[in-house]
Amino acid sequence: MAYRRRVIAGLFVLGWLVAGCGGNGGGEAASTTTAATTTTSATKATSTGDAATTTAGFAGKLVQVRVAGGKVETAQRRVRVSRGDRVRIHVQSDQADEVHVHGFDLSEEVGPGKPATVEFTADLPGVWEVELENAKRKLFDLEVR
Repeated sequence: MAYRRRVIAGLFVLGWLVAGCGGNGGGEAASTTTAATTTTSATKATSTGDAATTTAGFAGKLVQVRVAGGKVETAQRRVRVSRGDRVRIHVQSDQADEVHVHGFDLSEEVGPGKPATVEFTADLPGVWEVELENAKRKLFDLEVR
């Protein structure tokens, strides 16, 4: 799996450099995810836009999402973080499904009365979709730069 991530990350970086979108032009290669973890928690907190949030011992980017009646409610449709930032995604849903963070290949079950929390280090640059996997419903895009 680490090899697959390196190949995908390398292709993304190569495409990014060819398109001229590289920030420093230094050809920096992407690293693999080394500290990714998935945890479940029912901690409630308030999202503060682009500011870092500290809640219950967590310092990083908190993204809260609520799905009700098929509608996604979140403060941002594209969440931007810096490479190496800690990210905590907290999802509440009125339907059973699986929250999936593409690119990082992280997932957590969610359902009525069972919120999902996915926490990880955002160390793969790119734009990654976060979705309810079974419903194929996009929650937001995570941009790691």
